[in-house]
Amino acid sequence: MTALSGRLRRLFWKVRPPVLALGGGGARGFAHLGVLQAFEEAGIRPRRIAGTSAGAVVGAMYLAYGSVDAVKQKWKAAFDEELIPTIEAFSREEDKGAQEHFLLQAARRIRDRVVISLAVNRSTVLDGSALKGALDFLIPDIQIGDLPGRFVAVATDLETGEEVRLATGSLRTMVLASSSIPGLVPPVQVDDRLLVDGGVVAEVPVAAATMLGRPVLAVDVAMQMPAYRGDRLVLETMARTGLMTSRLLRVFQLRDADVVLDPHLGPISWSEWDHFDDLVSKGYRAASTLLGLV
Repeated sequence: MTALSGRLRRLFWKVRPPVLALGGGGARGFAHLGVLQAFEEAGIRPRRIAGTSAGAVVGAMYLAYGSVDAVKQKWKAAFDEELIPTIEAFSREEDKGAQEHFLLQAARRIRDRVVISLAVNRSTVLDGSALKGALDFLIPDIQIGDLPGRFVAVATDLETGEEVRLATGSLRTMVLASSSIPGLVPPVQVDDRLLVDGGVVAEVPVAAATMLGRPVLAVDVAMQMPAYRGDRLVLETMARTGLMTSRLLRVFQLRDADVVLDPHLGPISWSEWDHFDDLVSKGYRAASTLLGLV
């Protein structure tokens, strides 16, 4: 990408800011803050955002609080209060795990810790109260319609598998539904539907973003397919094949975006919340390049 094309894009987007499609990825979603920071510095204020999971959290907070600095302060206060729900960090042994997707890491842990009975005898690993408490702190108790811009949170109907676009109602509830990782926390009931994480069917919510207009800038913070280890662990093989389907779906859906931004976050895991500053910086650098700021 040339500096000239970045400058032209910046000038065009100042007149017509893009619709942002912010993808899910757990802690990796902090890169979205860096992207928004670069947009602020360029004098571009996106006011139409579609988000999945972590992308929904960041997008909702940005529209609600009005600036990246305000969102950062809220996140850091949540860290200080130890409100962010976590599960025990996956270790990074030198010979394995460094670039594994969290589903493959989870499969390895199940083998190593022999906790299959947990999955058999419980509907979810966590009860959801910690996630709800964190979102209650991070996100104001307002309606989506109260935001100074258009916002859609993407979730998945657990019964039908349909993509559900949540554009009205309680901001907290809709973001919670978009962020409820199936099997990890319980689904969220909205009207007569049980909803789970939108990443199941729309890891980057491009289709929902196009509903808000054009052009669409999709920010993809998903982990890439790791190298095959060859362990032949049953759960790992099952998880890997699922990831293949997810990746192909994501690539297909991204084709409908006008611009796709990959911040190149490397092997940082979805659960590594302590990489906040690094992830924000990576998102900022990627967006700054896109906008011709560097």
